[in-house]
Amino acid sequence: MKNKPRQLRIGVHYEPSNIDPHLGAAELALQMTNGVLDTLVNKTADGEYLPGLARSFSISEDQCCYRFTLRDDVVFHDGQAFDAHAVKVSLDRAHDPANRSQLAGGLLGPYRETRVINAHEVEILLDEPYALFLDALSQGWLAPVSPACIDGLGPNFCKHPIGTGPFRFERWDAGDCLIIRRNPDYAWAPEMVDNNGVAHLDEIVFKFISDDAARSQALRDGVVDAIFAANPADAAGFRANTDLCVTSWPIRGVPVSLMLNTKRHPTTDIEVRRAIAHGLDMDAIVSEIFSGEFIRAHGPVSQATLGYEPAVENLYPHDVDKARALLDQQGWVLEDDGMRRKDGQLLEVVFYALPVNFYPEIGAMVRSQLAAIGISTEVRLTNPREWIQAGMAGEHHLIPQGKYASSSQLLAFVYHSRRSADGNYGWSKRDASAYAVIDELIDAAETCTDKADFVPLFKQAQVEIMKAALCVPVHCNCNIVVQSKRVSGMKFDAIGAYPLFHDTKIDC
Repeated sequence: MKNKPRQLRIGVHYEPSNIDPHLGAAELALQMTNGVLDTLVNKTADGEYLPGLARSFSISEDQCCYRFTLRDDVVFHDGQAFDAHAVKVSLDRAHDPANRSQLAGGLLGPYRETRVINAHEVEILLDEPYALFLDALSQGWLAPVSPACIDGLGPNFCKHPIGTGPFRFERWDAGDCLIIRRNPDYAWAPEMVDNNGVAHLDEIVFKFISDDAARSQALRDGVVDAIFAANPADAAGFRANTDLCVTSWPIRGVPVSLMLNTKRHPTTDIEVRRAIAHGLDMDAIVSEIFSGEFIRAHGPVSQATLGYEPAVENLYPHDVDKARALLDQQGWVLEDDGMRRKDGQLLEVVFYALPVNFYPEIGAMVRSQLAAIGISTEVRLTNPREWIQAGMAGEHHLIPQGKYASSSQLLAFVYHSRRSADGNYGWSKRDASAYAVIDELIDAAETCTDKADFVPLFKQAQVEIMKAALCVPVHCNCNIVVQSKRVSGMKFDAIGAYPLFHDTKIDC
């Protein structure tokens, strides 16, 4: 009789549209496929870089040339050798505007080209210094993938990535699950894990269970062995279950924030934006919706993130009277129906929300709290594609947005004016001429590769972003993982979001 396969079943909260790391942007997609991928370098939570598929690297004096010496013992899942050509093809693919990368292309910053020196050495050239570059290369979004499979699979690659990780992509059953299976040839794990060889698990099955109650019940019934993004309201009950273990993994980066569109009336007016910031009681919103399991955010960087600036915590205390006074000063008259108007025009904002991540619940409380200061709020529930399009096109007044990152350096991706054009992730839609000091600080920080140099600049940038009222921070991202006590050794990367399954075991 054969031994029972060591299978780990994980319930996840939705089914992404694609799992191509270079072209997609869904965090869950990378959570499920991170085990399929390896990166050139690996980053620790304290900002240090360790070898990955690159044994070593050096940076030129002008910080525009990165030279990597690659491992010569790595093989892609399709049997092709990992080499310098694969690095070039992968980075060029992410960078090519024709491919419309949703995230990876932007992470590359001022990327110019990759030059193949020999089979196991590459030079990557930038047009200007970019402190985020190593951080970007440490993320699975820029992991090298097999050039042969890019060509062979064509558009189908978005549902069948081929990397070098400890697990191979097995299959994706639409509407049901995604499966990755152990790579029997794996022998090049990163230094931050204990197991350098073949994974302990035979396979991992990610079950798509969008309903929170159903996902929680699947764990209780033993249909799955673990769940990601557990409902905060269920956490206390899970902790009381002696067969389960609850772990809250803080996710570093840009917290979930209500981005305020500076290009669409009435949030073009900074005083209206400040009134919204003072009028919203985020302590109440986070406490009620997230059952005390999530931490309220105060600024454009979450508290667990390298470079967080505590000074942002006192800028917008909840103050309904101040919010009302600001609107009074701007000529928005409170009328008998409790709403404000100016020259006959209703003071109204549109809040775009996905039907996940508790965005509808946040929207409902925002609508109620803003009504108390005379602002009418329309909450529009959309699908992911419509939501992203709305943010990129600036169709919103308020829209929730957050980004995972290992340090405050990702501020540039959300708040630099170069990200604010149509089709980009700068959803405050700020022009370069508005609050120019933000760009100046970010530009200066992006020339610094040493955290002792860039952290002070990003700290100042956080304060300036809040003074400009570009967002109302809601909560710090957190992945509540609940697992059977038969499961052990699950870890997450420096960001806190993407699982490392090298050391994970399950007692059969």
